[in-house]
Amino acid sequence: MWDFFTANAKPLSVIASFGTMVIWLFYAHLLYQAFKRQRQARILINQGWGEQINSVAIVSNMSHEPVYIQCVVLSIKLEDGRKFRDSVTDFDDAEPWNARNDPREVTRQGPLDTGCYMNLGTFQTLLRQSGQQHDLINGNEDPVKRMGVCDFKLTVICNNGPSGQAIGVQRTFIVHGENRDRLCPESIYSRRLTNRRARRKMERWLREQVEHAAGGEAPRRAR
Repeated sequence: MWDFFTANAKPLSVIASFGTMVIWLFYAHLLYQAFKRQRQARILINQGWGEQINSVAIVSNMSHEPVYIQCVVLSIKLEDGRKFRDSVTDFDDAEPWNARNDPREVTRQGPLDTGCYMNLGTFQTLLRQSGQQHDLINGNEDPVKRMGVCDFKLTVICNNGPSGQAIGVQRTFIVHGENRDRLCPESIYSRRLTNRRARRKMERWLREQVEHAAGGEAPRRAR
């Protein structure tokens, strides 16, 4: 056996070096994946306080870094096939002086620290705000029954602290129940918007929000 190792010392040394390199590459890959997961933003959209139409939309930041919520978009599909998409980032009934003590009195945008959550308000309020932008509902009418809401998507666009890039998360909610007064998410997870097409769409929505705030184009009627 010793003669064998002596006679094949060089080839065995090459094989051992190659094996060591493979092992180090494997561990380097594991370290990189762990580092990537830590740097990856993880934003959740959840439904709290029951399953009714007046349940609460909650955005949680489970990332290792703070994020900044820049835009909240609501995309609605009606029973007659019409679709609407509106920014519900700011409160319609807010006045500038409401923000003197706390900006959260006038807008849903703002920083969200790691492990924290933000209450966006009830789904009923968000739907009513979108319906009022299109003159489909007045006052405190039930937006689901008045507009005939079938389902809707809630999209939250954030800026990630380390990279500064826009990241998005989306979740679809379906109206159900005998009296059409209950909501349930379409899936058990929030969908992350990470591909190039989704990024272009988010950038377009952000531009539309800026144009609308500057008195430009009206809210879009497309999903």
